[in-house]
Amino acid sequence: MRVSSNTQYIMGTYNLQSKGSQLNRLNEQLSTLKRINRASDDPVAAATLVDINQSKSMNTQQSSNAKAAASQLAITDTILGNVSNTIISIKTLAVQAGNTVLTNEDRQSIQNEMREKVKELVSLANTTDGASNYIFGGTDKSKPPFTMAVQATPPQLNINYQGNDQRQYMAISSSREIAVTEPGSVVFGRTSTPAGPAPAGPTAAGNELWQSLSVFDEALTAGSVDPNYATNIATAIQGLDDGLSQVLASRASLGSRMQETDSLIEMGDALSVQYASQISNLEDLDLAKAVSDFEMARTALEVTQKTFAQVKSLSLFNYL
Repeated sequence: MRVSSNTQYIMGTYNLQSKGSQLNRLNEQLSTLKRINRASDDPVAAATLVDINQSKSMNTQQSSNAKAAASQLAITDTILGNVSNTIISIKTLAVQAGNTVLTNEDRQSIQNEMREKVKELVSLANTTDGASNYIFGGTDKSKPPFTMAVQATPPQLNINYQGNDQRQYMAISSSREIAVTEPGSVVFGRTSTPAGPAPAGPTAAGNELWQSLSVFDEALTAGSVDPNYATNIATAIQGLDDGLSQVLASRASLGSRMQETDSLIEMGDALSVQYASQISNLEDLDLAKAVSDFEMARTALEVTQKTFAQVKSLSLFNYL
């Protein structure tokens, strides 16, 4: 079958374009060090990469959320540790105040120190996070959750909660939200106003901490002339113990959530390594093979160019 000059030209042009395209693709792979730079390089592997990258992106976001939750929980846990220490310090003062040989001046000194400790306690209860949000206000983050005032007449310590009873949550996975705070009403109680006859009335469950501080303060103000002094001090000590137990229970709850976020972070890190390995297996270039293929493709292109030039110049007029 006779092949026309036009057909030879078309075939030669196609071969040149095909060899040039192959060389350009190999050159691009060597430049990016990636085997797949577009879907046409390997449609099946490219589709798999899309799925893996989506899973990797979701895992990265969830890990980031878990780390943010862990950070918030750690802040809250640290604060509650300081709260526990402060309560223990106040209890030590209450035990000292129970000594029957104390003078009024001694009790006044204890009261002054106790009130400073109470201010410290309220300050801890009004702690903010790095974004100026009040941690123990429930979901009301805009104002201090606790107010404190020392009433002069009659002498009384007033502490009241003005937040709400809801927890702050963070999403740590597509199906899991975790509470990163405890409302102040749960941790510390709602009010210092004593339940029952003041100042020796029993403290109400959930409000033992603040109410015991009020009982303690009033007992120190009344002094030894009050026949209920020893009873009030004992009530204050018991209330401080109950309040500390309340704080420790909240801290234990936080601890279990911290363990959960740590596990999720660890799992997320492991998944991240797996996704990176899968992507590398699909996408990374075999450099030695790519260099060899590039040299072969370049040689093939040069041969094709020379052959095409020779064929294009052939004509019967060259032999007339």
